Amino acid sequence: MFLISIYRFIFFIYFADFSTVSSLKLYVLEAFWLGFRFDLSIIAYINAPITLLFIICLLFKSDSLFRSIISFIKYYYSIFFSLLFLIIFVDMAFFAYFKDHYNLMIFGFFEDDTIALIKTIFADYRFYVLVLVFIILSIIIFKLSAWTYKELKYNERIFNTLYWKPGKKFITILLIVFINFIFARGSFSMFPLGLFYSQISPNQFINKLCVNPVHPLADTIYLKIRNSKNAVNLKEIFEYKNEDEIIKDLQILSKYRNANSLNDIFNKITKENKKLEINKPNVVLIVMESFGEMPVLNNSKEFDVLGELKQHFNKDTVFYNFLAAGFITIHAIESITLGIPQRPYVNQITQTQDAFCQFPSSMVLPYKKAGYRSMALYGGSMTWRDLEGFFKVQGFDDIIGEGNVRVEAKDRHSWGINDDKLFELLEKQLFDEDIKEPKFIYAITTQTHPPYKVSDEYKALPLEIPLSIQKMMSTKDLKNRNIFKVYQFANRQLAKFISDVKKSKFADNTIIAVTGDHNLREISNYVPEETFLRYAVPFYIYIPQQIKKDLNIQKVNTNVFGSHMDIMPTLYNLSLSSSSYTSLGNDLFETYDNIAFNVDGLVLKDNIAIKYNFVDDSMQSFSFNNKDKKLSFVEKTDEHELLKKYFKAIITISDIFVKSNSID
Repeated sequence: MFLISIYRFIFFIYFADFSTVSSLKLYVLEAFWLGFRFDLSIIAYINAPITLLFIICLLFKSDSLFRSIISFIKYYYSIFFSLLFLIIFVDMAFFAYFKDHYNLMIFGFFEDDTIALIKTIFADYRFYVLVLVFIILSIIIFKLSAWTYKELKYNERIFNTLYWKPGKKFITILLIVFINFIFARGSFSMFPLGLFYSQISPNQFINKLCVNPVHPLADTIYLKIRNSKNAVNLKEIFEYKNEDEIIKDLQILSKYRNANSLNDIFNKITKENKKLEINKPNVVLIVMESFGEMPVLNNSKEFDVLGELKQHFNKDTVFYNFLAAGFITIHAIESITLGIPQRPYVNQITQTQDAFCQFPSSMVLPYKKAGYRSMALYGGSMTWRDLEGFFKVQGFDDIIGEGNVRVEAKDRHSWGINDDKLFELLEKQLFDEDIKEPKFIYAITTQTHPPYKVSDEYKALPLEIPLSIQKMMSTKDLKNRNIFKVYQFANRQLAKFISDVKKSKFADNTIIAVTGDHNLREISNYVPEETFLRYAVPFYIYIPQQIKKDLNIQKVNTNVFGSHMDIMPTLYNLSLSSSSYTSLGNDLFETYDNIAFNVDGLVLKDNIAIKYNFVDDSMQSFSFNNKDKKLSFVEKTDEHELLKKYFKAIITISDIFVKSNSID
């Protein structure tokens, strides 16, 4: 208990934002007390087998049995308490990256590019500090266990308890069982101590402070097992009885007010346009690694993260009220590729047998029907999450990863090829005149990723980090100047590609769309009012003037809300005539009251927002300021409640859609 309490104190000192928690001292004290109960619960569970063995010893007067058991506990405690601290240390590293305790993303270590992840871990000096501390702790634990063994073996007073009278033994056993049960249960209320008890304050970090990592790990393993059996049914979890109830909750969105079935929600068609039928434009969609919105919004001469990209952002269309589908790259890839949101509680589709199913919402199907040549380009290995197999099943004609590209060692990083080389490849594919069909190209970059490697020859523009971003970063990350250097480098390579297209013969018939897969993770110390900025990524579109004229696009409302699943419906309506498609997303040029949301339960519409909590079905209610993109706590209204219902409904029909197309 003493060692775990020290860990919690270090956790607090290392991760706390003192400018925020200093006014919440009573909540912090409550978190430490609740944390003590969580820790005691885990220790009680570890003690349970030993308690049972000692009870057996009390019942049977066996000297040999007693000595056998106490020799066993030396190794039992050494193993289990060392394992406990291993779980704690891994969780601390996980929290440093994701700002959350264990969740299903921990399995990404095995499902992701494991070798690249290991290299990233080894590149962080904190890894070696934790390993050293863990070794020292393991030695201390073994010494304590050996001392306990000797005390039990040679302390005559303890040994004499074997010969107590039956009445005294009965009372002792009853007392031991009762105490261990209460400690393990952690609560005298109806329900045992669980993660739902951790919602003790308006501050997310304080709520996470009290949790012992074993509890979220146990829940994560349980969910993983359930997911592997495809047992999660969101329709049942959210208690929908029929389709009519789901559709009713979706009708907060004007587009769905006349919907009579789920098919009306999924199946859509683009407007007829004869000019698009005759002159089919190329469509390029680029997903930039870690292209978070926070640095973009803070771009300046002193903090020039955009470089030449700024001129394109100023000239073309950029949606800033835009949310990434989730926390990691695969969330973005799946949501964009399949036109559906990420679902809570379940595995990513690429990690299930459903990866081998062609979904009717596949991004390439409308383009294939229209006679396009489709290509998927990835700056990393296509074996990552088996993207090659996934893209092939979804219908891409050409699938190109780093393995298809020959570059020198200096042009590579831990996760693949540098972005300049990927954009060279993209340009080559787009400008290839041997391909007579119009092209749809889906490109995904990888360079803006730890350990943040960029050529020594690269001359960076000024990167004086503003205070608004500094306060969101750890001291260690602030010292790593390569983070924003790589971020800037990637944006400048993107800008060069866009400029090359605009100068080329393809300028008038190529649409370019760009977004980020998720935010830059090193910008992580958000307060609740900054929750939108935690997940926001920009969505940029270059539309040639002739296509704007053909589609009668004059002024675009860039304040509309959107998410990753809205990208393809928007591009379909810009490039295809009378084309049917399947998607849960909407055309951002047509849906003025669209709703943005992500897998973590953040939902926004107009000037209101909610943060929904799956654990206890609760939510926080906010107003949204479009100027600074910040939230303000407000009293819950009927509109907030409708957003909650919409979120449950859209997630539920996504689950229904996946299951109806899955492979049994």
